[in-house]
Amino acid sequence: MLTCLALVLAVGAAELPSLAAEVEAEARSLTAQTEITPAFLAGIEDFSVDAESLSASLRQIGVEQDLPCIFHGIAEDARVRATELQAADTPAERETAFTNLRVLLDDAILIAPMAAAAVADAQE
Repeated sequence: MLTCLALVLAVGAAELPSLAAEVEAEARSLTAQTEITPAFLAGIEDFSVDAESLSASLRQIGVEQDLPCIFHGIAEDARVRATELQAADTPAERETAFTNLRVLLDDAILIAPMAAAAVADAQE
């Protein structure tokens, strides 16, 4: 089943640099958010789906670095962070949840360009 999901989510090698840039842009946009709204939570879900798609696509074209696993983990962690944000009842809990999300998003911002570079390396 996971293989089927990966094939559905995967994009072609030509689209991978754009997808990596989109994941980075989404992470930057989410990092700037300060309120928990339905649109913000939907944005986290969209980011998670795109990160998972990037993971599946990297795996499909044969990127042997840890990048497919990293983006898979980012996708899963984003959903966990969204749940933490929804469950946060106090200002301290919300601040902790936002901090945890921002750490994850900062990682995505730093690593997404590496994914685009890995695509170029895999095509050589």
